[in-house]
Amino acid sequence: MPTFKEMNLSPEIQQALDSLGFIYPTEIQKKAIPLLLGDKKIDFHGQAQTGTGKTLAFAIPLLAKIDYSLKKPQALIICPTRELAIQIYESIRQISKNVKASTALIYGGVSMDEQIRTLKSGAHIIVGTPGRLKDHILRKTLNLSKINTLVLDEADIMLDMGFKEDIDDILKHCPENREIWLFSATVKSGIEDIKRSHMKDPVIVQVSKKQVTTERTEQFYVIVPYKARLHAITRLIQVSRDFYGIIFCQTKILASEVADDLTKRGYSVGALHGDMSQAQRNLVIRKFKQKEFTILVATDVAARGIDVANLNYVINYSLPEDLESYVHRIGRTGRAGKKGTAVTFINKSDIRVINQIERKFSVKLSPMDVPSALMLINTALKDVSEYISDKLSCEEQSEKMKTVNKVTENIEADTLYKLTDGLTKEQLTKITVDLLFEKFLSNLDLEDVPYVHVDKNIDELQELCINLGTDDGLDTNDIKKYLLDSNIIKEDQIKKVRVLNRRSYVKLSADCSPELLKALQGQTLNGHKARVNLTCYVNDQGSERSRSRNRRSSRSGDSRGRSYRSSGRSSSGTGRRKRY
Repeated sequence: MPTFKEMNLSPEIQQALDSLGFIYPTEIQKKAIPLLLGDKKIDFHGQAQTGTGKTLAFAIPLLAKIDYSLKKPQALIICPTRELAIQIYESIRQISKNVKASTALIYGGVSMDEQIRTLKSGAHIIVGTPGRLKDHILRKTLNLSKINTLVLDEADIMLDMGFKEDIDDILKHCPENREIWLFSATVKSGIEDIKRSHMKDPVIVQVSKKQVTTERTEQFYVIVPYKARLHAITRLIQVSRDFYGIIFCQTKILASEVADDLTKRGYSVGALHGDMSQAQRNLVIRKFKQKEFTILVATDVAARGIDVANLNYVINYSLPEDLESYVHRIGRTGRAGKKGTAVTFINKSDIRVINQIERKFSVKLSPMDVPSALMLINTALKDVSEYISDKLSCEEQSEKMKTVNKVTENIEADTLYKLTDGLTKEQLTKITVDLLFEKFLSNLDLEDVPYVHVDKNIDELQELCINLGTDDGLDTNDIKKYLLDSNIIKEDQIKKVRVLNRRSYVKLSADCSPELLKALQGQTLNGHKARVNLTCYVNDQGSERSRSRNRRSSRSGDSRGRSYRSSGRSSSGTGRRKRY
């Protein structure tokens, strides 16, 4: 595996990387840095997920292109959220500590006057969010006439948040000969619009699917009723013993509710969502990093850009709006060589989405049951055993008691030894057990809540409808052969075939590839052109639910019924801005 030293970086940058312990570049860094370091200006599109090292992939080449004698903005980095802007700003400061680069951080929710003073003093690199950057441009406090390189980080998220017009306006104020480095997790139509409108022959680098998901994160799904999910979270926290992680919720209202409910249960919890001021959000992140609390409940975009070391858990209160957001979420754990655990709560009807995630990102989500009451008790008893062992082996205890005795020897007070003098063995045992119970077992969530677990491979079936039947000379074997000739499914995935006069219906296992429909479109069957549609989902009891009804299912709090979208909220990115 190549190292950073083989990339011929400047001594100052290499020294900074060495001091930070960065030896081996990630996949996106290996592919992007040599291209972006070149003398020739290029437009660039890097497709990579959060957690793959994108910041260094563009920050290192940016620093190499700065003319430090010119104290004017030469590079502009635009990102969707304040938290991500702060993260990028801090990363650039770390690797530029040996060079004379000046970086300004521009985002909303803080003093405009202070930012104006920073810009007037001069900065080589500007990092900011679209709205506040546009405000400074309109006020003429930010001059982009010397910008050589424009970075659009997580551009797909910016489009989802409704920043398309702001990005277009900012680009109009940059020189025509500037280069654009665009990074996104997905390639939606809005991304293609930017490439067509503002980029010239972009060089495209795509990290493989195996690289966009963390290999050190174990991924699980849990089928649990919506009303029981708070209990399920509590049990996961209690059985983990050292829980340090993020709970992702779909809406800011739900994030607040979950944080409040966990607080009422005695946990120290922080919440992060769009209704909070920037000062509040910064405080929450700082306390979380310092482990003043170990549970953070957050919405997707509010948590975007947070980089907290040693997180061992991510819990998805429900599936996110799109498949890419799933990877963004679980990418918060399993970083820097550490192991992580990601647990996603789903309804029975979401099994098919689990299959989609597995196919799209080449990962495995294993079924998991909510920890039982017995598991919680056994975990607590292990803690009791370790506590007793530690106390018996701790020599400092006697020294502490000596201190207590010394303080109390000249006053009318009883030491602990005197207080327990005369108690029988049975009495001492009862007191000890009561104290240990109060410390370790009194807060366990032992409420009897029904949890659901089913085998994902038999829970639901898919049903295909083919516009041909017995009137076209077809029988069951013809239909089976037609499907198997696609080379996409196997015979054991075909569960049932019904051939009617003018229609045929096929029930397939839920794990069938979505590529099957594409492969069958336009193909002939017994000399007739066939049309194939996915009509409905059929559970193992035989009841059916049409796709159209599923799309219209209502939402309450988080999304319980959903028409699942694998490509994000908005393809054009021109909708209203959303706060998360």
